Amino acid sequence: MSFPSFPSVAVVLINWKNYDDSQKCLISLQACSYPNFKPVVVDNHSGDGSGERLDQEFGDFAHFLFTDRNLGFSGGNNVGFRYALAEGFDYILELNNDTEVDPDFLDKLVFSIHGRPQFGAAQPLIFYNGDRRNVIWNAGGKLIPSLGLSLTIKEGSTDLTNVVPTETDWTTGCATLIKTAVLRETGLLKEFFFFGSFEDVDLSMRIRERGYKLWFEPEAKIYHSVGNSSKSKTKGKEGFVNPMVHYLAQRNQMIFIKHHTKNIFIPLAVAVQFGKMILYTGYFVARWRPQKLRMAWSGFADGLLKTYHD
Repeated sequence: MSFPSFPSVAVVLINWKNYDDSQKCLISLQACSYPNFKPVVVDNHSGDGSGERLDQEFGDFAHFLFTDRNLGFSGGNNVGFRYALAEGFDYILELNNDTEVDPDFLDKLVFSIHGRPQFGAAQPLIFYNGDRRNVIWNAGGKLIPSLGLSLTIKEGSTDLTNVVPTETDWTTGCATLIKTAVLRETGLLKEFFFFGSFEDVDLSMRIRERGYKLWFEPEAKIYHSVGNSSKSKTKGKEGFVNPMVHYLAQRNQMIFIKHHTKNIFIPLAVAVQFGKMILYTGYFVARWRPQKLRMAWSGFADGLLKTYHD
């Protein structure tokens, strides 16, 4: 059924060997009051049957796409983005599968920017999930361009004072609503980021470079089980987090600096990151995480010295 007064929204989420979180996310989406949206689930070559199981359970509610290899977070999302663009949706909501949403969040998020041509994308207020649903995880983003830093506003706070609708410097890939007309101008996520971070900040920058603004809408609320997509269920010699996550985080940070920091400030931004790496080194040595230490420094070096283009 079509609802002309309600713009169409494709809600794109990735499943990768994570039936439990994807199921919870889809169940919460089933309770949404917004009448004109379609979940688009990209199974990123899980190989464990979780995508097929979700398709059997939610096939009447969501559209399922299966990849023939793991394309990472950015590549997997792009599969869903291309489908949504081809199908003519008005908006795409990039949504982590380890989230749950309030029933009215999509109504409030869509109409926070619909009919406002100066805005290209919007994000909701994101809380931690589980027993920390009163703790903010992300209330918008702050950029310090000269240092190449992207900061999260109000992370870890329970204080909702001054958490008001406002413009934001960048929006998180955990949950970002994007006008498809804008996405056609900017292009899709940069797939060389793969997974870890900064593909969302990069897209935010490209949206702003096209002359659009970004919006933070706190009346739209969701809940994020932070780290479920990057942490192992069991603790290994290097802890719960895969060392590759540290490689990609450091590499992607350096790629972002080279792509979006003015040349005059790049030495300063690199120096700041080098200082952070010294602190990480002390931490990894103290906790005796030698593989994570090697991977983090390798990511720093690769991001600084190698060239990455789509």
